[in-house]
Amino acid sequence: MPRPLEQAVVVITGASSGIGRAAALRIARRGGALALCARAEGPLAEIAAECEAAGASVMRRALDVGEEEAVEAFAAAVTERFGRLDVWVNSAATMAYGTFDDIPSEVFRGVVETNLMGQVHGARAALRRFRRQGSGVLINMSSVWGRVPSPQVAPYVTSKHAVRAFSECLQGELASEPDIHVAAVVPQAVDTPIFEHAANYTGRQVRPIPPVLDPEEVAAGIEACAEDPKREVSYGRSGRALEVLHAAAPPLYRRLAHPSFVHGTWGRLPADAAPGNVLGSTGPHQVDGGWRGRRRAALRRAFFAAAGGAVSGILRKNS
Repeated sequence: MPRPLEQAVVVITGASSGIGRAAALRIARRGGALALCARAEGPLAEIAAECEAAGASVMRRALDVGEEEAVEAFAAAVTERFGRLDVWVNSAATMAYGTFDDIPSEVFRGVVETNLMGQVHGARAALRRFRRQGSGVLINMSSVWGRVPSPQVAPYVTSKHAVRAFSECLQGELASEPDIHVAAVVPQAVDTPIFEHAANYTGRQVRPIPPVLDPEEVAAGIEACAEDPKREVSYGRSGRALEVLHAAAPPLYRRLAHPSFVHGTWGRLPADAAPGNVLGSTGPHQVDGGWRGRRRAALRRAFFAAAGGAVSGILRKNS
Protein backbone atom coordinates (compact mmCIF):
# COMPACT_ATOMS: atom_id res chain seq x y z
CA MET A 1 0.00 0.00 0.00
CA PRO A 2 1.17 3.60 -0.64
CA ARG A 3 2.57 5.47 2.32
CA PRO A 4 0.41 8.03 4.15
CA LEU A 5 1.38 11.47 2.89
CA GLU A 6 2.52 12.45 6.38
CA GLN A 7 5.36 9.93 5.90
CA ALA A 8 5.85 10.22 2.14
CA VAL A 9 8.36 11.95 -0.13
CA VAL A 10 6.44 13.62 -2.98
CA VAL A 11 7.87 15.16 -6.15
CA ILE A 12 5.76 17.70 -8.06
CA THR A 13 6.87 19.10 -11.42
CA GLY A 14 5.45 22.37 -12.71
CA ALA A 15 4.99 23.45 -9.11
CA SER A 16 5.19 27.21 -9.66
CA SER A 17 1.62 27.71 -10.93
CA GLY A 18 -1.72 26.12 -11.66
CA ILE A 19 -2.56 22.57 -10.61
CA GLY A 20 1.02 21.83 -9.56
CA ARG A 21 1.10 24.78 -7.19
CA ALA A 22 -2.30 23.90 -5.73
CA ALA A 23 -1.27 20.27 -5.21
CA ALA A 24 2.00 21.32 -3.55
CA LEU A 25 0.16 23.48 -1.02
CA ARG A 26 -2.42 20.77 -0.26
CA ILE A 27 0.17 18.06 0.26
CA ALA A 28 2.41 20.40 2.29
CA ARG A 29 -0.33 20.71 4.88
CA ARG A 30 0.00 16.97 5.49
CA GLY A 31 3.49 17.57 6.84
CA GLY A 32 5.55 15.15 4.76
CA ALA A 33 8.48 15.88 2.45
CA LEU A 34 8.11 17.75 -0.83
CA ALA A 35 10.50 18.14 -3.75
CA LEU A 36 9.37 20.84 -6.17
CA CYS A 37 10.64 21.81 -9.60
CA ALA A 38 9.74 24.36 -12.25
CA ARG A 39 11.65 26.49 -14.73
CA ALA A 40 11.50 29.86 -12.91
CA GLU A 41 13.63 30.07 -9.75
CA GLY A 42 11.87 33.07 -8.17
CA PRO A 43 8.29 31.71 -8.24
CA LEU A 44 9.62 28.27 -7.27
CA ALA A 45 11.33 29.72 -4.20
CA GLU A 46 8.08 31.46 -3.31
CA ILE A 47 5.93 28.32 -3.39
CA ALA A 48 8.65 26.36 -1.56
CA ALA A 49 8.55 28.92 1.26
CA GLU A 50 4.75 28.68 1.43
CA CYS A 51 4.95 24.89 1.65
CA GLU A 52 7.56 25.06 4.41
CA ALA A 53 5.33 27.47 6.33
CA ALA A 54 2.48 24.96 5.93
CA GLY A 55 4.54 22.28 7.68
CA ALA A 56 6.40 20.33 4.99
CA SER A 57 10.10 19.66 4.62
CA VAL A 58 10.88 21.08 1.17
CA MET A 59 13.62 21.02 -1.43
CA ARG A 60 13.42 22.75 -4.80
CA ARG A 61 15.29 22.90 -8.07
CA ALA A 62 14.79 25.07 -11.15
CA LEU A 63 14.85 22.86 -14.26
CA ASP A 64 13.15 22.12 -17.56
CA VAL A 65 11.40 18.74 -17.53
CA GLY A 66 12.15 18.43 -21.24
CA GLU A 67 15.80 17.84 -20.31
CA GLU A 68 16.13 14.21 -19.23
CA GLU A 69 19.51 14.59 -17.53
CA ALA A 70 18.20 17.43 -15.38
CA VAL A 71 15.18 15.39 -14.31
CA GLU A 72 17.32 12.37 -13.44
CA ALA A 73 19.75 14.53 -11.46
CA PHE A 74 16.81 16.02 -9.55
CA ALA A 75 15.47 12.57 -8.67
CA ALA A 76 18.91 11.53 -7.47
CA ALA A 77 19.14 14.64 -5.29
CA VAL A 78 15.69 13.94 -3.82
CA THR A 79 16.61 10.41 -2.77
CA GLU A 80 19.93 11.60 -1.40
CA ARG A 81 18.19 14.26 0.69
CA PHE A 82 15.17 12.27 1.90
CA GLY A 83 16.29 8.66 1.53
CA ARG A 84 13.44 7.54 -0.72
CA LEU A 85 10.85 8.68 -3.26
CA ASP A 86 7.21 7.67 -2.82
CA VAL A 87 5.09 9.78 -5.19
CA TRP A 88 5.95 11.54 -8.45
CA VAL A 89 3.39 14.00 -9.89
CA ASN A 90 3.99 14.99 -13.52
CA SER A 91 2.19 18.35 -13.57
CA ALA A 92 4.30 20.58 -15.85
CA ALA A 93 2.39 21.58 -19.00
CA THR A 94 2.22 24.16 -21.78
CA MET A 95 -0.30 24.89 -24.55
CA ALA A 96 -0.32 26.43 -28.03
CA TYR A 97 -3.29 27.80 -30.01
CA GLY A 98 -3.45 28.20 -33.78
CA THR A 99 -3.77 26.17 -36.93
CA PHE A 100 -1.15 23.50 -37.54
CA ASP A 101 0.34 25.60 -40.36
CA ASP A 102 0.55 28.74 -38.21
CA ILE A 103 2.16 27.18 -35.11
CA PRO A 104 5.96 27.21 -35.61
CA SER A 105 7.71 23.85 -35.50
CA GLU A 106 9.79 24.84 -32.48
CA VAL A 107 6.62 25.73 -30.54
CA PHE A 108 4.86 22.49 -31.51
CA ARG A 109 7.96 20.58 -30.45
CA GLY A 110 8.19 22.59 -27.22
CA VAL A 111 4.66 21.62 -26.18
CA VAL A 112 5.34 17.95 -26.87
CA GLU A 113 8.71 18.10 -25.09
CA THR A 114 7.08 19.46 -21.92
CA ASN A 115 3.72 17.70 -21.91
CA LEU A 116 4.79 14.29 -23.15
CA MET A 117 8.55 13.90 -22.92
CA GLY A 118 8.62 15.76 -19.60
CA GLN A 119 6.29 13.10 -18.21
CA VAL A 120 8.32 10.33 -19.86
CA HIS A 121 11.47 11.68 -18.22
CA GLY A 122 9.72 11.95 -14.86
CA ALA A 123 8.37 8.42 -15.17
CA ARG A 124 11.78 7.01 -16.06
CA ALA A 125 13.41 8.68 -13.04
CA ALA A 126 10.60 7.71 -10.67
CA LEU A 127 10.04 4.12 -11.76
CA ARG A 128 13.73 3.33 -11.52
CA ARG A 129 13.59 4.24 -7.83
CA PHE A 130 10.16 2.69 -7.22
CA ARG A 131 11.47 -0.66 -8.44
CA ARG A 132 14.47 -0.49 -6.13
CA GLN A 133 12.30 0.10 -3.07
CA GLY A 134 9.38 -2.04 -4.26
CA SER A 135 6.68 0.64 -4.14
CA GLY A 136 5.62 4.04 -5.39
CA VAL A 137 2.90 6.07 -7.12
CA LEU A 138 3.35 7.83 -10.46
CA ILE A 139 0.64 10.38 -11.32
CA ASN A 140 0.49 11.60 -14.91
CA MET A 141 -1.57 14.60 -15.95
CA SER A 142 -3.65 14.13 -19.08
CA SER A 143 -6.79 16.05 -20.07
CA VAL A 144 -10.22 15.62 -21.60
CA TRP A 145 -8.26 16.52 -24.75
CA GLY A 146 -6.43 13.29 -24.11
CA ARG A 147 -9.67 11.54 -25.07
CA VAL A 148 -11.29 13.79 -27.68
CA PRO A 149 -9.83 15.90 -30.51
CA SER A 150 -10.22 19.61 -31.11
CA PRO A 151 -9.03 21.92 -33.89
CA GLN A 152 -6.40 24.63 -33.41
CA VAL A 153 -4.77 23.10 -30.32
CA ALA A 154 -3.05 20.21 -32.11
CA PRO A 155 0.19 20.16 -30.07
CA TYR A 156 -1.67 20.01 -26.76
CA VAL A 157 -4.24 17.44 -27.91
CA THR A 158 -1.51 15.28 -29.44
CA SER A 159 0.59 15.36 -26.28
CA LYS A 160 -2.30 14.64 -23.91
CA HIS A 161 -3.56 11.71 -26.01
CA ALA A 162 -0.03 10.34 -25.86
CA VAL A 163 0.12 10.74 -22.06
CA ARG A 164 -3.01 8.62 -21.64
CA ALA A 165 -1.64 5.92 -23.93
CA PHE A 166 1.75 6.05 -22.21
CA SER A 167 0.09 5.64 -18.81
CA GLU A 168 -1.88 2.61 -19.97
CA CYS A 169 1.28 1.05 -21.41
CA LEU A 170 3.06 1.48 -18.08
CA GLN A 171 0.11 0.02 -16.20
CA GLY A 172 0.34 -3.09 -18.36
CA GLU A 173 4.09 -3.41 -17.87
CA LEU A 174 3.74 -3.07 -14.09
CA ALA A 175 0.88 -5.54 -13.70
CA SER A 176 3.14 -7.97 -11.83
CA GLU A 177 4.29 -5.28 -9.36
CA PRO A 178 1.17 -4.56 -7.29
CA ASP A 179 2.80 -1.96 -5.04
CA ILE A 180 3.88 0.27 -7.94
CA HIS A 181 0.99 2.31 -9.30
CA VAL A 182 0.49 4.52 -12.36
CA ALA A 183 -2.48 6.88 -12.41
CA ALA A 184 -3.71 9.24 -15.14
CA VAL A 185 -5.65 12.35 -14.09
CA VAL A 186 -8.03 13.55 -16.82
CA PRO A 187 -9.76 16.90 -16.11
CA GLN A 188 -11.78 19.16 -18.38
CA ALA A 189 -10.74 22.85 -18.55
CA VAL A 190 -9.32 24.06 -15.22
CA ASP A 191 -9.16 27.68 -14.02
CA THR A 192 -5.37 28.09 -14.11
CA PRO A 193 -3.00 30.53 -15.86
CA ILE A 194 -2.30 28.02 -18.67
CA PHE A 195 -4.57 29.95 -21.06
CA GLU A 196 -2.69 33.18 -20.36
CA HIS A 197 0.63 31.33 -20.62
CA ALA A 198 -0.27 29.65 -23.91
CA ALA A 199 1.47 30.27 -27.20
CA ASN A 200 -1.00 32.06 -29.45
CA TYR A 201 -0.98 32.20 -33.25
CA THR A 202 -4.70 32.86 -33.78
CA GLY A 203 -4.55 36.66 -34.04
CA ARG A 204 -7.01 37.02 -31.15
CA GLN A 205 -6.98 36.62 -27.41
CA VAL A 206 -7.96 33.15 -26.18
CA ARG A 207 -10.06 31.94 -23.27
CA PRO A 208 -11.38 28.66 -21.87
CA ILE A 209 -14.92 27.52 -22.59
CA PRO A 210 -17.04 27.02 -19.46
CA PRO A 211 -17.60 25.25 -17.25
CA VAL A 212 -14.06 25.44 -15.86
CA LEU A 213 -13.02 23.50 -12.79
CA ASP A 214 -11.61 24.88 -9.56
CA PRO A 215 -7.92 23.85 -9.52
CA GLU A 216 -8.36 22.91 -5.87
CA GLU A 217 -10.75 20.14 -6.92
CA VAL A 218 -8.11 18.59 -9.18
CA ALA A 219 -5.38 19.12 -6.55
CA ALA A 220 -7.54 17.34 -3.99
CA GLY A 221 -7.86 14.46 -6.45
CA ILE A 222 -4.09 14.27 -6.82
CA GLU A 223 -3.75 14.22 -3.04
CA ALA A 224 -6.28 11.38 -2.77
CA CYS A 225 -4.72 9.44 -5.64
CA ALA A 226 -1.29 9.61 -4.01
CA GLU A 227 -2.65 7.54 -1.10
CA ASP A 228 -5.32 5.51 -2.89
CA PRO A 229 -4.21 5.23 -6.54
CA LYS A 230 -6.72 4.74 -9.36
CA ARG A 231 -5.80 3.81 -12.91
CA GLU A 232 -7.59 6.87 -14.27
CA VAL A 233 -9.52 9.69 -12.62
CA SER A 234 -11.79 12.07 -14.57
CA TYR A 235 -13.00 15.49 -13.45
CA GLY A 236 -15.88 17.43 -14.96
CA ARG A 237 -19.29 16.31 -16.24
CA SER A 238 -19.10 18.31 -19.47
CA GLY A 239 -15.78 16.69 -20.30
CA ARG A 240 -17.26 13.23 -19.77
CA ALA A 241 -20.26 14.18 -21.92
CA LEU A 242 -17.90 15.12 -24.75
CA GLU A 243 -16.14 11.77 -24.38
CA VAL A 244 -19.44 9.88 -24.60
CA LEU A 245 -20.54 11.91 -27.65
CA HIS A 246 -17.22 11.34 -29.40
CA ALA A 247 -17.30 7.61 -28.70
CA ALA A 248 -20.96 7.12 -29.64
CA ALA A 249 -21.29 9.47 -32.61
CA PRO A 250 -18.01 10.83 -33.98
CA PRO A 251 -19.62 12.69 -36.94
CA LEU A 252 -22.04 14.45 -34.58
CA TYR A 253 -19.17 15.29 -32.25
CA ARG A 254 -17.27 16.92 -35.11
CA ARG A 255 -20.33 18.90 -36.25
CA LEU A 256 -21.04 20.22 -32.75
CA ALA A 257 -17.79 20.34 -30.83
CA HIS A 258 -15.34 21.58 -33.45
CA PRO A 259 -17.17 24.80 -34.39
CA SER A 260 -18.19 25.28 -30.77
CA PHE A 261 -14.54 25.28 -29.73
CA VAL A 262 -13.43 27.62 -32.52
CA HIS A 263 -16.18 30.16 -31.84
CA GLY A 264 -15.95 29.98 -28.07
CA THR A 265 -12.20 30.16 -27.62
CA TRP A 266 -11.42 33.39 -29.46
CA GLY A 267 -11.93 36.60 -27.51
CA ARG A 268 -12.83 40.06 -28.80
CA LEU A 269 -9.40 41.67 -28.72
CA PRO A 270 -6.55 41.11 -31.20
CA ALA A 271 -3.32 39.47 -30.05
CA ASP A 272 0.14 39.41 -31.58
CA ALA A 273 1.63 36.04 -32.42
CA ALA A 274 3.77 34.92 -29.48
CA PRO A 275 5.23 31.69 -28.03
CA GLY A 276 3.87 32.34 -24.52
CA ASN A 277 5.68 30.23 -21.95
CA VAL A 278 6.39 27.34 -24.33
CA LEU A 279 9.98 28.37 -25.03
CA GLY A 280 10.64 30.04 -21.67
CA SER A 281 8.90 30.61 -18.35
CA THR A 282 6.50 33.57 -18.14
CA GLY A 283 4.10 34.83 -15.46
CA PRO A 284 1.73 34.95 -13.79
CA HIS A 285 2.77 32.24 -11.35
CA GLN A 286 -0.33 31.54 -9.28
CA VAL A 287 -2.89 28.81 -8.75
CA ASP A 288 -5.92 30.23 -10.56
CA GLY A 289 -6.43 32.16 -13.79
CA GLY A 290 -9.33 34.28 -12.49
CA TRP A 291 -11.89 32.88 -14.93
CA ARG A 292 -14.41 32.10 -12.20
CA GLY A 293 -13.86 35.56 -10.66
CA ARG A 294 -12.65 38.74 -12.30
CA ARG A 295 -12.95 37.23 -15.80
CA ARG A 296 -16.41 35.77 -15.32
CA ALA A 297 -17.95 38.07 -17.97
CA ALA A 298 -15.45 36.85 -20.56
CA LEU A 299 -16.31 33.29 -19.62
CA ARG A 300 -20.02 33.99 -20.17
CA ARG A 301 -19.25 35.40 -23.62
CA ALA A 302 -17.23 32.27 -24.35
CA PHE A 303 -20.20 30.09 -23.43
CA PHE A 304 -22.65 31.89 -25.71
CA ALA A 305 -20.14 32.02 -28.56
CA ALA A 306 -19.51 28.28 -28.18
CA ALA A 307 -23.26 27.60 -28.21
CA GLY A 308 -23.58 29.68 -31.37
CA GLY A 309 -20.78 27.70 -32.95
CA ALA A 310 -22.55 24.43 -32.18
CA VAL A 311 -25.77 25.73 -33.77
CA SER A 312 -23.85 26.82 -36.85
CA GLY A 313 -22.43 23.32 -37.15
CA ILE A 314 -25.91 21.83 -37.17
CA LEU A 315 -27.20 24.37 -39.67
CA ARG A 316 -24.31 23.77 -42.07
CA LYS A 317 -25.06 20.05 -42.00
CA ASN A 318 -28.74 20.61 -42.74
CA SER A 319 -28.32 23.32 -45.39
